[in-house]
Amino acid sequence: MSGSNHRMPDPGSPNFERVRRTMYRQGEADRVPLFEMSIHRALKEAILGRSLRTLEDEVEFWTTAGYDFVSIRAGVRSVVRGYHPRVREWQGQRGPDRGSAGGWVAEDRALIGSRSEFDSFPWPRPQDLGGYPDFEDLDGYLTSLAALLPTGAKLLIQIGYVFMGAWQIMGFENYCLKLADEPELVRDLHDWLGSSQLAVLEMLLQHECVGTIWLPDDLCYNSGPMAAPKVYQRYVYPWYRRLVDRCHEAQIPVGLHSDGDLTRLLSDLVACGFDAIHPFEPPMNDIVAVKRQWGDRIAVAGGIDLKGVLCSGTPAEVEAEVRQKVAALAPGGGWLLGSSNSIPDFVPEENYRALLAAGLTYGDYRRETKGSY
Repeated sequence: MSGSNHRMPDPGSPNFERVRRTMYRQGEADRVPLFEMSIHRALKEAILGRSLRTLEDEVEFWTTAGYDFVSIRAGVRSVVRGYHPRVREWQGQRGPDRGSAGGWVAEDRALIGSRSEFDSFPWPRPQDLGGYPDFEDLDGYLTSLAALLPTGAKLLIQIGYVFMGAWQIMGFENYCLKLADEPELVRDLHDWLGSSQLAVLEMLLQHECVGTIWLPDDLCYNSGPMAAPKVYQRYVYPWYRRLVDRCHEAQIPVGLHSDGDLTRLLSDLVACGFDAIHPFEPPMNDIVAVKRQWGDRIAVAGGIDLKGVLCSGTPAEVEAEVRQKVAALAPGGGWLLGSSNSIPDFVPEENYRALLAAGLTYGDYRRETKGSY
């Protein structure tokens, strides 16, 4: 396979069982599953060869690229980011300087700064927390997607935002002050987020097309936790455990995504019961060492350096890193192959193609040259 001309191997038909087997650490599947939670529209369109206009296009991208699932979002993200129509209307009445702007959140001010604003906030119902841009009918949204999925494919649904949601709704500076000044307000906000996500989860689990649940909830900077571990233990982990337990009752694997250096939190996160954790950004995290230490209790996902090789390297360097990670992480299963964060628009198209091609080629456990990477 040339480093300068990466033709996509035929990924074959989607088979979500390889994802399930990997997340449950049940040994090697036929190949290492490709894994991403978020891919920029421009890269999707490049792989698909046309604009994404419909749900059919979205489904076709994920299966064409070699994924065994279609990744979508549901739950409170639309509220936290200010996208939800009810929140937009309420926010517009308060002026343009409060809350989210294009997904970014001011540190010192946001949607809710006080108890009175919490009480007056237009909290949407769980059934109105569908994925963007369809907010009004979560069940209808999933039913439409289910009808489009090819045989073997499932949905990966992102909920989460138990910690991120709280500080983004309040503004991080205000959130930190309220931890000391009004801890009950902080608890009430976390409890709304957690209970809403649990209610959304109950709706999701009624649909057979749901294959796995993931909680994107960034807990750490590159230097370590954003808040003291006791904050997570008090307000966040109880909701993680409830969400994880409900997924396991429904026999659905569940994962966590958190950026940053997870070292200080990893034992607590494993104890919450997640089946997999993503993405172990280098150089703060050594995904090979994590799998060696914790691989009997969690699967690991990610590992291909976004900031380094995917953004700044060549296709040949991307291929080389994939081969190295396959050699280190693929044996025995328990690894989902993907970037160390996501695929944003500043990843060169040829590097993303190289990632997919190398993953499909070297991640195949049935290769005659298995073991000689």
